[in-house]
Amino acid sequence: MKRILIIDDMRDRAAWLKASLELAEYDVVGVLAWEQVDEDSIQAASADVIIVDANAPGRDTLEQISLMSTTLEKPVVVLGAQNDQHSIQEAMRAGVSAYVSHAIKGEDLSGIIQVAAARFAEHKRLRDELKEAKSQLVERKLVDRAKGILMIDHSYSEADAYKRMRSMAMSKGWRMAEVAEAIILAKELSS
Repeated sequence: MKRILIIDDMRDRAAWLKASLELAEYDVVGVLAWEQVDEDSIQAASADVIIVDANAPGRDTLEQISLMSTTLEKPVVVLGAQNDQHSIQEAMRAGVSAYVSHAIKGEDLSGIIQVAAARFAEHKRLRDELKEAKSQLVERKLVDRAKGILMIDHSYSEADAYKRMRSMAMSKGWRMAEVAEAIILAKELSS
């Protein structure tokens, strides 16, 4: 997590931040003003972490942060943030990995970035696990529906229906869900 993109409308603050990061041996791959921010400019920077100024005037900062965090899958550090519960909750919902409302020193940056990267990685791991669990649930429902079709149409027991599906999956090199989908499709076509 060494490549950093800075998004800040205040040049002096952005320059200080860039110098502080470079002193801490980070590679600052770009400094953008909010008006320059879009998906392409962020992708082009190829940053590992994005540090943003939260006090951007006239901008829906949280919408932009949400895009960066979820769509682009980048940890986002918000500096200069509001120190109220509502702002903090909104930022967390937008996918912010670190939220700093107090003034920081250059030596604080490395720790903040490390925490943001770790928090982002953990959040991504949990999102991936949830996605996998949902996928498994959908597949299980398909398999159960296909077993039901085989049980009704061919008078198989549940165990026999499952064995036949598993045998077909193994012989064809398919997943059980693919066999289930084929059985369900065949049933729909014959109806």
